Amino acid sequence: MGMRRRFAIALGAALFIAGLATPVPASTSSPTPSPTPGPTLAPIDDASTPDPSATGSPKVLGHIYTTAFCSNFVEHFNAATRIVISNDQNLDSVDVDLHKIEDDWNKTDGATRVYDERVHLIATVQQMMSSIPASQAEVNKLLAEAKITTDPDRKAALQESASQLQKTIDRQRAVTYDLSNVIHVLLDKHKAEDTAEYNINRTLPPGMPPVNITALDDPVPEPGTDTLMQPKPGASPTGSPTPAAVENIMQFSRQRWIIGNAESKAAVAADKIVRICSSQRPPTPPPTP
Repeated sequence: MGMRRRFAIALGAALFIAGLATPVPASTSSPTPSPTPGPTLAPIDDASTPDPSATGSPKVLGHIYTTAFCSNFVEHFNAATRIVISNDQNLDSVDVDLHKIEDDWNKTDGATRVYDERVHLIATVQQMMSSIPASQAEVNKLLAEAKITTDPDRKAALQESASQLQKTIDRQRAVTYDLSNVIHVLLDKHKAEDTAEYNINRTLPPGMPPVNITALDDPVPEPGTDTLMQPKPGASPTGSPTPAAVENIMQFSRQRWIIGNAESKAAVAADKIVRICSSQRPPTPPPTP
């Protein structure tokens, strides 16, 4: 059994256990769809902060009049969005690291290369884990605001924007949780002397022939130990690398499509709130005589 297949089986078992707590979409044989074209998620520019709604006493943000509803929305939406975008960039980094780990595993200096790539992957995952609670707190504030908003248009748009941000965070959290299992698998140091076969043979009296058994606990190969002469399972005849087996098991591309689609919907709803706030200006005071 090739190194990659053993690694994939071990990871698959870890992710199956994780999946009991973190649902993952069912696999599909069709190509992963591209995110639905739509507005790109981005913080609302403070220079274009929505103007006031008709209700409530307006206050000044710089030179812009706004109500508590509009200013609170901008504050919490921007705070959540900045973290979400940062974690999208972290997932870009994860994608690079996973491909590097697979491509470098069988190189003669694979142990050094994979060690550095694993350390970078650990740092990225830890950064995501530490930032997600902050984005969740901001979305919770948006959801709480939606509950007490009475204007039906603002309520629906705010509920949609917050709900789609929530879906984004849920998926980012699920991917981060799965990546933590990838790291655990990469740290597995199960060697030949740790197998049941090895330990059973150690108990045999001198002169007894060795026992050949399999307990599905084959040793985990270290990076750099397999030779370059061994073909990669599923590799092309030219030897070019195939898409990372780890990402296939995680359904990484599909998860990112779901994240991108939710972000587009959140941006559409946020734009609607901006337009609502901009259209409901306070009456212009009469000129001073």
